Amino acid sequence: MIKVAHTIHTDHDLGLVILAAFLCAFGSWVVSRLYQHALERPNNQAIVWYGMTGITAGIAIWCTHFIAILAYQPSAPVRFDLSLTFDSLVMAILGAILGIMIAGMIKTRIAIVIGGAIFGLAVVAMHYTGMIAYRVQGAVSWDTTYLVASGVIAVVLATTALSFGMRKTKRSGLKMTAALTLGIVGLHFTGMAAYNVASIGIDPDYSNPQEYALLALVIAGTAGMIVMGGLFTYFIEKRTRMESIEELRQARDAAESASRAKSEFMSVLSHELRTPLTIVIGYASFLSKLKSNTTSKLKPGEPITEAHFNSLGDQTELYGQRVKSAGGHLLTIINDILDYTSIELNDIKLSKAAFSTRDLLLEVAEQFQGLSGEKSITLSTESDDMAVMADRARCLQILINLVGNALKFSKADHIYLRARAQGTGFRFEVEDNGRGIDKKDLTQIFQAFTQIENADNRSEGGTGLGLAICKKLSIAHGGDITVESIVGTGTKFTVFFPFSLDAPTSKQLAQAA
Repeated sequence: MIKVAHTIHTDHDLGLVILAAFLCAFGSWVVSRLYQHALERPNNQAIVWYGMTGITAGIAIWCTHFIAILAYQPSAPVRFDLSLTFDSLVMAILGAILGIMIAGMIKTRIAIVIGGAIFGLAVVAMHYTGMIAYRVQGAVSWDTTYLVASGVIAVVLATTALSFGMRKTKRSGLKMTAALTLGIVGLHFTGMAAYNVASIGIDPDYSNPQEYALLALVIAGTAGMIVMGGLFTYFIEKRTRMESIEELRQARDAAESASRAKSEFMSVLSHELRTPLTIVIGYASFLSKLKSNTTSKLKPGEPITEAHFNSLGDQTELYGQRVKSAGGHLLTIINDILDYTSIELNDIKLSKAAFSTRDLLLEVAEQFQGLSGEKSITLSTESDDMAVMADRARCLQILINLVGNALKFSKADHIYLRARAQGTGFRFEVEDNGRGIDKKDLTQIFQAFTQIENADNRSEGGTGLGLAICKKLSIAHGGDITVESIVGTGTKFTVFFPFSLDAPTSKQLAQAA
């Protein structure tokens, strides 16, 4: 150990030694990042990453060795055998790839030992091939003890580094970096302690050209760029993978949310269907027994009079009206489901025709005259005098949904229904002065199967499809629907249709999904 330190201090340019050590440490850190990343990939992708790890390791190790060789300052002229120098680079790269791949792909203790041994021996072969390529004018001798020790250091620490890299602990990457750095540096300078040169007929104060220092800097810069390239590729791939994971997570959450919403919808739907069906069946049962119930109340021999007939007719009419009302509610629910299913399948057929917006608003107001009166809500209509080209039935459906929601949920005392020309199109507005909608809920009210949960909404019923259908129908007309609301002040829905009714783009349809 003392001899190794003495060799570094007396026979080397310390500046280049520090440069070599820094490059080695940085390269080893990048190798640890790439290696641990490769371990997390499936085998078909991991092969590429093990290859990149081995190439980065081989280049970083070889450049560390070459810079450290240039830092060596024997008192004799030196030159390099370029063919052997290149061979040493190839040995480092191929040995690193093979050793890392065996350890990483098989992932057993024996595989780590074999991979570490191959990796370490490749580094040893690279070092001593490079030393053979280092042609010095003098008598060269080797200290066998240090030579063997350098090989043991390389193999043991390379195996240790791969073992550390395999662990999934917080500091495993730093431990791998430290082991690999010590192995490479230890191998080189222990090997240099085994290397002895006795100059023959050379001035003892001879020093090699300063250009070697410049060459070392060039090699360090090139190696740094290559290693940085490997690191950059790692960061790019990792970021892309994290983005993909995030996209998958969002898709999973969206699917779970959709599944949960549909489950809730089915629960609500079963209740919504059961209520009118129970009414229909109940009153149908009353009607089927009405005659027998009436006659059973007569005294023996008592004839059926006109009064009995009128009473029976009144009851029949009342029960019939209630059956009709429940049947109408049931039909509305079924129509909503069928409409939404048809729209989801892009099977929207628009029957475009010219109609008066004023007449349309009056028809909507007339339909809700009874309900608005029951709730003591004033329903006002305002319209420009214009005829537009659109599907009147679909426009009526949209407005009925919007006005019906305002009457059921807004707790308003005044609802305004308007039709106005606007630039290249026209708009319908349904505005109320009710309790408004919280800002956080505005983003979800147009989603299918969604209702803003509160006791009032649950008591009023509904499938949660109305606004989703309005959105889809607006998009189908080439327009859109928007909402503005202030809690405690009121809500305004605006439906815009262009005068030019071009087919909506796929992007517009996707926005309505």
